[in-house]
Amino acid sequence: MKPNKRVTAILLVLIVFFNCLHVPLLEVQAATKTTTYVMDSKKGVYYPAKVRAGINELSNSATIYLVNEGDYVAAVKSSSSDLIAKVTGKTIYTGDHYTTVRLAEGKEQKCKAEGSITYHAKKKGTYTLKVTIKNAKKKTTCTKKIKVYAEDYATPVKTLKYAGKLYNTYSKLFTKKSGKLQVAMNKGFKLQKIEVGTYTEGVYKDTSVEPTFVKVKNNKNITLAASTKYTVDSYSYASAYYSYQSGRSYDYLYPVTLVRITYKDTKLGVTQSVVYELYYKKK
Repeated sequence: MKPNKRVTAILLVLIVFFNCLHVPLLEVQAATKTTTYVMDSKKGVYYPAKVRAGINELSNSATIYLVNEGDYVAAVKSSSSDLIAKVTGKTIYTGDHYTTVRLAEGKEQKCKAEGSITYHAKKKGTYTLKVTIKNAKKKTTCTKKIKVYAEDYATPVKTLKYAGKLYNTYSKLFTKKSGKLQVAMNKGFKLQKIEVGTYTEGVYKDTSVEPTFVKVKNNKNITLAASTKYTVDSYSYASAYYSYQSGRSYDYLYPVTLVRITYKDTKLGVTQSVVYELYYKKK
């Protein structure tokens, strides 16, 4: 038997052996999906394939990014009179100017235009938005469809309680140093994890101070931060031509504790996070 035939025979035996054991030769774990945006490389359009809308919420919006100079979002049409939609913003970059967007697969893309669409759902249901893209000659280059899931709510967290007190945008101040943290999710959103973060051991990254997060269990006690003074960092740079040094310090009005909630959106099939700020005030 010639060498190449011998190798082929051995490989065939191994493949049959692994198939009999039902063991894959190579297993690749897919990365967590965090956005519904998709890229049409051929047409140069980066847009969300699916979005959510809260009934009678007027701030629902989506942004479409365009790679080719001269392209713009010309129009949007709704599949129903129960979903009102309009192109509410256009941004065009010319010459050397552009905006950079991070694609779902981790790559970055330079784009020459943006188009914002605002939509208002009057009734619960599933709708479709048809977006028309045109070029500098006002010729239609393509159309994209965005599926809209309209529910009574579009927010993932139903309630957030700390020490028995309900959190809301008007009530972020708490007088108890420690207490039970309780998170309840709305239908269609599955709780993945809860993390509590503080700036007391923050890490300086790029131009901002990043908080340190610790994973906690739901319906368990946590302790709020007690200090208003946070990370004091310095950054220095030196080269053959010049050098400089900068520093940052923070002293907030009240100590702040961050609660980061990671959840799975079962409708859109994405995993995302939302952060809440809890402020502590001594009695």
